[in-house]
Amino acid sequence: MGDKNLDANPAGVSDDVQLSDKHIRTILDTAMDGIISLNNDQNIILFNRAAEIIFGWSAVQVLGKCIDILIPQRFVGHHREYVDQFGQGVIQSRRMGVQRTVMALHADGHEFPVEASISQISVENGRIYTVIMRDVTEAAGRRQQIEEQSQMLDQVSDAVSVVDATGTITFWNQGAQNLFGWSAAEAVGKKAGELLFSGDAEALSAVLDETKHQGSWSGELTKTTRTGVSVTVDHRRTILKSDEGQIKGYLCIDIDITNRKKQDRLSLRSQRLESIGTLAGGVAHDLNNVLTPILMGAKLLASNRAPANRQGLLDTLVASAQRGAGLIQQLLAFAGGIQGERQPIAIRQLINETRGLLEHTLPKSIRIETRVAEICPLVSGDATELTQILMNLCINARDAMSDGGSLVIQAEAIQFPENSVLPHPEAHPGAYLILRVSDTGCGMTPEVLDRIFDPFFTTKEIGKGTGLGLATVQGIVKSHGGFVLVYSEPDAGSTFSVYLPAAMTTEARSTSAAHAEAFGTGDDRLILLIDDESMILQMTKAVLEGNGYRVLTAPDGSVGLSLFTDHHAEISAVLLDMMMPGMDGFETLSKLFRIDPAVKVIACSGLGTSQREAKAVAAGAKRFLAKPYSDEQLLELLTQVMSEQT
Repeated sequence: MGDKNLDANPAGVSDDVQLSDKHIRTILDTAMDGIISLNNDQNIILFNRAAEIIFGWSAVQVLGKCIDILIPQRFVGHHREYVDQFGQGVIQSRRMGVQRTVMALHADGHEFPVEASISQISVENGRIYTVIMRDVTEAAGRRQQIEEQSQMLDQVSDAVSVVDATGTITFWNQGAQNLFGWSAAEAVGKKAGELLFSGDAEALSAVLDETKHQGSWSGELTKTTRTGVSVTVDHRRTILKSDEGQIKGYLCIDIDITNRKKQDRLSLRSQRLESIGTLAGGVAHDLNNVLTPILMGAKLLASNRAPANRQGLLDTLVASAQRGAGLIQQLLAFAGGIQGERQPIAIRQLINETRGLLEHTLPKSIRIETRVAEICPLVSGDATELTQILMNLCINARDAMSDGGSLVIQAEAIQFPENSVLPHPEAHPGAYLILRVSDTGCGMTPEVLDRIFDPFFTTKEIGKGTGLGLATVQGIVKSHGGFVLVYSEPDAGSTFSVYLPAAMTTEARSTSAAHAEAFGTGDDRLILLIDDESMILQMTKAVLEGNGYRVLTAPDGSVGLSLFTDHHAEISAVLLDMMMPGMDGFETLSKLFRIDPAVKVIACSGLGTSQREAKAVAAGAKRFLAKPYSDEQLLELLTQVMSEQT
């Protein structure tokens, strides 16, 4: 029956290309896929070699038997119905089964998946159905493994995604949906750069370049969620390669650290406040020492008992006031912003300023010594944070020397050559600055040494410390690209060595204003003073009038605006206090510009932080003058401002 059909001569085929039955049988038996033919009764009439291998039956064993012996019993009825409907044209699809696979039955009784397609041909005795199939056990196993892995990845709270070599998302787990807001159906097929980086191609490009160079990348990134909210993530990216070694994509894991970063900032501020509290006692003591000669000297000068050497007494008053101002500026600098601008820092100046603070803080029983090498590289960092490193380590050393001792602060350069043995896993070849803080205190046991950088770990009594000091030190050092080494033994003191990468530049940012040209006389120019402190108005007016200026004074912004409205054509400059009750300096400044956009304003404040100065200048002030200021500083700045072209 089947052979007769095979021997038929197809129309249009010449006799010289006719295939013999033997040739056709050879072709069928060398086919990679199993080929089975059935008659109308669904009995097997053709069973090639590949089918024998797939099912474990020989052709002799199955020819003439019903196809049911190759189908699990529970699927037999459905299979017969499917073949009948296909023969009648009710079902058009040649793919067998609703899913990609159907289940088959091996000769040994086990079930396995196959992919099968069916075709039919009419013959004089009815129809012949031919099924072509392949064993997909291995492929189905891989699919199942992938599905199981996908399900496992959906249970992971971290955001896991895969992008191909073009940056198109090909996998997106439930964690990614939870973090970023897009479902897998919405994210897959989209460009990761456009979806998550809001078009910030530079950030993504830098990550990709380093990933291709190193094979992987990890670090902090800012990404955008579906709602437009920025989130900070700990991003890890690994290259996925083909069998030929070509990059076919990237596996990306994102851990949301937005809240952790906020907590870190709060902890850093909390720890800084603790340090300021420690400073407060020493600073308050020194401020009282500063104020005592000022009060006594002022009363003495006002009395009839003033000494003959009045100039000497006045010099003492000025020196005391300057010392008090210096203390306040040091404290404000230390208590400044959490994270400032990174700039080249000269460590010698920073150590000298910190030593000045420590001398007001540490007990007299502790001897402070500084040793800074003649040649020290600059470091790129935040001066406030670097000062906090020193303060935290020194206060920690103070607590270890309850009976007094020696505190030594050192700084020197070191170079790690290429291929050298590095002292720490996070060290890299190159130039470093070593900042060492050593004490002769009680030292630490190995058990304590292992935990000193753990947040909230402390050996102090309850209420005597938060345990954040050294954790803060480590966090700041790591953020500057450095690392910390510690050596300590019980009763033998401790040495903390902070390694900071050297800056590429050789020029430090100066912390003092450039020297201005010598100031001249006022030449009868009119200056408007606006300040809510009457004594500052009186003294400043006296200084200016003594140097040839005419002066108008206003106790608040409203009066100042009124005076400026009446006299702005004559007024050469305005000295404006930025912190006043009611209408503050910034509002007053804005209204002054509405009256005269060319007005020259010098902003003044007792809170002389870099942030406040930048804000005032951004609002239009020509200069910023921090209180307390001397007559020289005031006159010098006025000369500069009025000499500038509008």
